[in-house]
Amino acid sequence: MAAPRLFVDVEFAEQEPLTLNAERSHYLCRVLRLRADAAVSVFNGDGSAWSARIEQADSRSCRLMIYSRQLAEAAPLCRLHLAQALLKRERQDYVLQKATELGATDIWLLQTERTEARVRPDRMASRLEHWRGVLQSACEQCGRLRPPALHVPTTLEELWPGFEDVSCYILQPGAPILTGPAAPADTALIIGPEGGFSELELRIAAAHGAIAAGIGELVLRADTAPQAALTIVRHGWRWAAP
Repeated sequence: MAAPRLFVDVEFAEQEPLTLNAERSHYLCRVLRLRADAAVSVFNGDGSAWSARIEQADSRSCRLMIYSRQLAEAAPLCRLHLAQALLKRERQDYVLQKATELGATDIWLLQTERTEARVRPDRMASRLEHWRGVLQSACEQCGRLRPPALHVPTTLEELWPGFEDVSCYILQPGAPILTGPAAPADTALIIGPEGGFSELELRIAAAHGAIAAGIGELVLRADTAPQAALTIVRHGWRWAAP
């Protein structure tokens, strides 16, 4: 059985001990029920995975010994952006999980005119922390060593400075079928809420060169469309890494 994969948001070094925080310690010792001398694989998002063993199985302060680098994941050669209108809690988490599994390198959460969910300014920090945790857990599950970059929620109008020299596709029912670039290249998929983008938002996107694209005749839910769009683009790239 493969060693459990564990994301730790700290720096660590070969042949040195690593003491985990309470949340990570609880996960290893209570949820996974690992004991002393159990093997684990740890990574912190820099592109490397390291072999480690549990030296002290404490659910409040578990201590590992880091041994050697197991894997190295190259930095992306291009960026695959998903810009998605904010959804309600469980549906938003689901989109973040699947976007990670399907290779998105950057995730932008949009506050549109018809967005289902809003985040109060006083709760933004806690929501971002939660969403980053979702991305990290998805990396543990799917084998990625670099979580997608999560950007602070923004409006469609404020999105464009980050998309210079990027092929942008905005999903609209009835538009020509999405194909995307034939080879890996900086690409952005822009997906609205259940009610779609407003006419003003569509005009803003068109003025910035976004290409209207559709996914068949059926109207997809806002948490299904990102999976379909990312799959189409990655398949067009023959599943080559970005």
